[in-house]
Amino acid sequence: MYYLLLLALLGFNFFISWRNAKTVGAYWSESKQVGGMFRAEIICGYIQAIAGFTMVYSYILLLIAPFVMQAANADPELIADFEVLAGNLVYLLVAIPIVGSGFLIWFRSLRTAWEQRSLSTIAVAGYNSFAQIHNTISLARNAPSAIKSIGSLLGGGKKRRSRSKNDGQAALILLALIVVVLAILGGYFTANYLVHKADEEFDGCQDFLNNHPEYRKARA
Repeated sequence: MYYLLLLALLGFNFFISWRNAKTVGAYWSESKQVGGMFRAEIICGYIQAIAGFTMVYSYILLLIAPFVMQAANADPELIADFEVLAGNLVYLLVAIPIVGSGFLIWFRSLRTAWEQRSLSTIAVAGYNSFAQIHNTISLARNAPSAIKSIGSLLGGGKKRRSRSKNDGQAALILLALIVVVLAILGGYFTANYLVHKADEEFDGCQDFLNNHPEYRKARA
C-alpha cells in the first residue's frame, strides 16, 4: 500500500512538472523577446520543472539503490547512511529552488487573479498559495535538521571516528553524489527536452498578447 501511494504521488508530481515544462516552452521564445518580469516568471517555471523531475527521479533511484547495495553485500549501516545522506542532499537541492522560484510565480498568480477575477485564475492562485506556504514552512522546519545530518555524515561523527580507517565513508559520499547527479541530470534533460519541443510546436505570441495587452504597444 505504501509503495502504491508513493508511486501515485510520484506520478502526480511528474504530471505537474510535465505541465510546467510544456507551459514554459509555449512562451520560451516570446519571453526572450519581451524580457523583464515575464522572462523571469518563465525561468522560474523552468526551474520548477527541473526540480520536480529531479525529485521524481531521485525517489526512484533511492528506492532501487538499497536493493542493489544489498545484492552487492554492502554493510547495512552504510546503506542506512547512504539513504539519509542522499535523501537530505536531494531534499535541499530540490526544495530550495522550488521555494525560491515559487515566490515570483505565487505573486504573479495573485496579481492575475485580482485583475481578471475569473474562476480559473482564482483557482490557480489558491493552489499556488497553498503550495507555496506549505513548501516554505516545510523547508523552514526540515532544512536545519537536514543540514545538520549531512554535516554529521560528511564530517565523520563520533561513530565514524571510532571506526578503523577504510573506504566506507568515501563509498558513502560517492554513492550519494551519483544518485544526486543522476537525478539532477535526468530532471534537467527531461525539462529541457519538453520546453524546447513545446517551443517548436506552439506559438504563444498571440495568446500572450491577448493575456497581456500592456505589451502590444511595446511589440508594435
